[in-house]
Amino acid sequence: MKSDPSEEESKLVTYRVLVRQPLSIALERHAVLTLTIQDVPCKLAIRPIHDDQTQRRVEGGSLIVCEFDYDGGDIDLIAVARFGMDLVEDFLSAVSVVEGATLKPLELLQVASLPAQNGAHCKFLQFLNLPSSHWERPLSDDTVQTVGKLLAHWDGLEKGNRIRRAARQYRSAIGDRDDVTAFQSAYIGLEALEPVLAKAIGLTPGTEVVEGKCESCGVRFERKKTTLVGVRAFVLDAPDQATADPQRKSDWKLLNKLRNDIMHSLEDDDSIRPRAHETMIAAMHYLHDAICVASHARDQVKAKFSLARGPMQYLIVGDYAEASWLPLHEWAELLPTSKLEWVSHSKYGLVPQMGVENPGLKNLEIYIAYIHGSLAEASVGTLKVANIERD
Repeated sequence: MKSDPSEEESKLVTYRVLVRQPLSIALERHAVLTLTIQDVPCKLAIRPIHDDQTQRRVEGGSLIVCEFDYDGGDIDLIAVARFGMDLVEDFLSAVSVVEGATLKPLELLQVASLPAQNGAHCKFLQFLNLPSSHWERPLSDDTVQTVGKLLAHWDGLEKGNRIRRAARQYRSAIGDRDDVTAFQSAYIGLEALEPVLAKAIGLTPGTEVVEGKCESCGVRFERKKTTLVGVRAFVLDAPDQATADPQRKSDWKLLNKLRNDIMHSLEDDDSIRPRAHETMIAAMHYLHDAICVASHARDQVKAKFSLARGPMQYLIVGDYAEASWLPLHEWAELLPTSKLEWVSHSKYGLVPQMGVENPGLKNLEIYIAYIHGSLAEASVGTLKVANIERD
C-alpha cells in the first residue's frame, strides 16, 4: 500500500541555526555554500556584521547561518541548536586548517524550525547574551591577605613553580564555558601537582612499583609503571585504592576514564560530552583543594564546591505563523532587540533590561525563559520561565 505523499511531506522540517563568530570574515563570492558535514547535507551563509571596512577591523563579527532538513518531525530546538553549532564548528575548524584563520569560539544567537506543511508555525529560540564583565564581590582585605600568603608559598616552596602552574590552569578552566576544554585544563593542573602531592606522602612522583611473576620460570620481579600516584592518592584520600572511600574511588574512575577517552581518542564526542560537565566540576574541586593543601592553606579547602559559570543564559521562546523564510544570506534574528543593559530595581538590585520589537510577524507569541544549568544538558522541557516586568 502506498503512503499518502502529503503525509510524508508533513514530516519534513527545515531547521536554521544562527551563530556569531567574533572574527569578521567574508566569502570571496557572495553565495550560499552547499556542503555535507557529519553526513548531513546542509547550507551555510556567512556575512560580516559590518559593511564598513574600518568597523570590520575594529569591532569584528560575522553572522553564520546553517540550514538543514530533518525528515522525522520536530525535535528539541536546544538539541538542534547544539547540533547546528557543531556543524559550524566543523566547517570553521576545516577553514582554520586550510586558511590558517585565527577563528574564535562561537556565540549562539538563534535556532528555528519550519515544517513543510501548509499553515505551519515557525518555532524559534532567540538567545539573549547578557553583558557581564564584572565580578560582583569586591576583593576584601581578607581575600587580599590570603592571596598574599599563597603567593609567598609559591615563591618559597621547593616546588612552588608547580603550584603556580596548577593555579594558572585552574584560572584558565574556571573561565572556560566549554566543559570538555575546562576539564582538560583542570586535569593538566592536577598533573602539574604530581611531584608535590606524591612527595607529601612519601611516594615517588609518577612511578608505581608493580610486582609480577615470570610465567616461564616462576621468578618474581618488580617493574616501575608510570602513574599519577600522587594525584590518585589525593583524590582517593588514601595511598591504596583498596582502603579508599567508595565515592572517592568513583570520582577517580570518572576523572581517569574521561581523561583517557579524550587524550587517546578512545570515545567519540557524543559519548564524551554528556559526561564532561559532572567530571569537570569534580576535577575543578580536587584541583582547587590540591592547590590550597600544597600552598599550606588548608582553611581554603572546600567540602562543597561552587563553580561560577558566567551570567544566566536567557532566551526568547517564540512561535509565529509563517510559510517561508528570508533567503539564507539575509536571515537574522527574528525579533530586533535593544542593547541589553543593567538597571537598578527597587527590589532586586541590578537587573537586565531590554526592548523587543515585532517587525511584523503574524500571530506572534513569546515568553522569556532561562536555562537552569548547562546548555550542554538543557532541553526545551527544562527551561524555566523568567520573571519579567513590562513598561
